[in-house]
Amino acid sequence: MKNISDEQKIYELSLIWKEAEYNFAFWNKINDKVNWDEEYKQALKRVLKTKNLYEYYMELLRFVSKLRDGHTFIYFPKEVQEDPQYFSYLPISTDYIEGKIVIDCVDHSVKDLVKPFSIIKKISGIPIKEYIENNIFPYIWHEKPESNYWEINNHLLRGALNSKVELELEYDGKIEIVVLERTKNKQVYSENRNVSIEGELKEFKSFKLNITKDGIMIITIDTFMNNELPKELYDNFELLKKAKGIIINISQNGGGNGYYSGALAALFIGKEFEIDYSKTQVHIASYKAWSKNTVFSKTYEEYMEIVENKEYFEKLWKIPKHEYYEEDRNKLSYDIPGLLKVPVMIVISAVTASAAEDFLIMMRGHTNATIVGTPSYGSTGQPLNIYLESGGRVGICTRQCLMLDGTDFTNKGIAPDVYVEETIESVRANRSLALEKALELLREKLK
Repeated sequence: MKNISDEQKIYELSLIWKEAEYNFAFWNKINDKVNWDEEYKQALKRVLKTKNLYEYYMELLRFVSKLRDGHTFIYFPKEVQEDPQYFSYLPISTDYIEGKIVIDCVDHSVKDLVKPFSIIKKISGIPIKEYIENNIFPYIWHEKPESNYWEINNHLLRGALNSKVELELEYDGKIEIVVLERTKNKQVYSENRNVSIEGELKEFKSFKLNITKDGIMIITIDTFMNNELPKELYDNFELLKKAKGIIINISQNGGGNGYYSGALAALFIGKEFEIDYSKTQVHIASYKAWSKNTVFSKTYEEYMEIVENKEYFEKLWKIPKHEYYEEDRNKLSYDIPGLLKVPVMIVISAVTASAAEDFLIMMRGHTNATIVGTPSYGSTGQPLNIYLESGGRVGICTRQCLMLDGTDFTNKGIAPDVYVEETIESVRANRSLALEKALELLREKLK
């Protein structure tokens, strides 16, 4: 694999450092934990030692992971992703269930060797969680491992073509040792989230609709990326209006476009409503200059009690630290065909993310919908995309999103009203305990 010049490495790393310094949305959360300038200097030493593009991008990942944000990322160049010496995979897929690393899908080539839903205890003789902590966490956002497990899975399984890995597995209380080999650019994806849902199924391009015998409609939307969603929902309003109660299943929805998730929310809220409450960093150069000439001898809180011009002092104190924010409260309008005035349940999980969390913000802020499942992903916002000359892409989150009442959910997730966690057995049986609970609660409400 090719390398790039030291000059290009220095420039690209410096570009990331600069753009994050002035655009990253969460300095107020991590300034006491991260010395960004020092991290830059250490990263500079490491990138100059890299011998190829893959090693270089791994160091960029390590650098950006210091920002501890799920909407801040590094994507490898296409040529790296297509190189089997770095992007070959073990013939399995894993998931994070009940706090365990579980093999949830097995390629047919090893079906006689590995039992689906075996628990990985060790990898290469190292306890699995210790292995992840030391070999994967330094390179990725991991404040909520259950949310970002898809990326942990990628790093865990990925490696050189034909490289072999020893796994210690537990199945039904018995321990087995297996050795698996990575195969060329062939990643196994789990199909075990195809949950069996009761009722007559109607499939649309942007969502699925199950209608139960007792008149409950279950709307399953796995992405808010589909631009046909608003039209398909509104075109089928007369059908949806017949529901006695509605369950919106976004437990596997990783996000997309907030306008489309708002189009769904509008059917329960109305034509125009507040969709979010956010903050974005503001830099005013003169305040940084004035701050350099000021000696501070008290805490921020102490100063704010005695200074007369509080607005000026807030800028003087916060702008040099990149902690001064402009607040936004945005509204959207939709040409909805009518309102759905029935009880609503929303099913979520740790992978309900981004625009799907925007939907939760709207629904919790404006409706009495009951949310069932586990806390959501814990990250939404607006990345600043930077396309690097070396072929990869960087995203730096520029927008700090809050619940409409100001509650912070970043790196924590939006908490459900009713907590229901899936189990290894429920996933194995293609069941959703959260969806079943939502149906139970809705039926009780409809009695």
